[in-house]
Amino acid sequence: MDNNWKTATKADRAALYHVARAIADTTNLTVEAIMEQAFGHKLMVGTDYLSNFRSGAIGRPKAKLIHAWLAEHHADTAHAVDPRLFPKTHADAWGDYLANHAIHGKLRIVRFDKSMGLVQRKRNQPKPDEILKLGEEFCFHLDSDVAGHTVAFQLYEGILHPLPLGLSDNSIAAVSMGEQFLPLDGKGFPEKLTEANDLGLHQFVIAVAEDEGKLPTSTVPPETDSGCSVHSIQVQFTV
Repeated sequence: MDNNWKTATKADRAALYHVARAIADTTNLTVEAIMEQAFGHKLMVGTDYLSNFRSGAIGRPKAKLIHAWLAEHHADTAHAVDPRLFPKTHADAWGDYLANHAIHGKLRIVRFDKSMGLVQRKRNQPKPDEILKLGEEFCFHLDSDVAGHTVAFQLYEGILHPLPLGLSDNSIAAVSMGEQFLPLDGKGFPEKLTEANDLGLHQFVIAVAEDEGKLPTSTVPPETDSGCSVHSIQVQFTV
């Protein structure tokens, strides 16, 4: 469902009870305690909230409060019990994918020599996980196993942002097999990137696929069997 509890069906509300019941069974809470936490007050004596909740007859506004409380405090268990009612957020879905499937070591950061405007030679490249200063110019060095297309993202504070690598800020760029710099300008030279504002840890993600249609989006990671390779590197930006 779209989690619009104003139109939630009786079956939706009964399904929410089963999630609350499962969480109660794995914690020291009761379903009644969950309801009290969600409502922010004690249940009224003489009202059979539990039976109403179990049967799906609980009011929609109360169901919305329970859903919100479970999503905030027991998101993983709730998702495991009923992923329809508690879908993973976009960031969570990407976070899970990167934790389990990202390729490390083939995507590197390359600094620019400020005096000459040239990238460092490969033997002078820094290690895969980097520390850069705000405003420091860099680009990517990718060793790709396939030729095709690429799309890139930047994960910062739980939000995945598109990172255009193509010409004229196109989100998709061409890649060749083997070692290369990204992004490239119209003449085929490495183009400079900088981070001007946001201190802290950034994760850069570059996805490569032979078939452009297999590339992921910022909201949907690739299927694990799609043939899409996802490279990742973490960079700490400092002053």
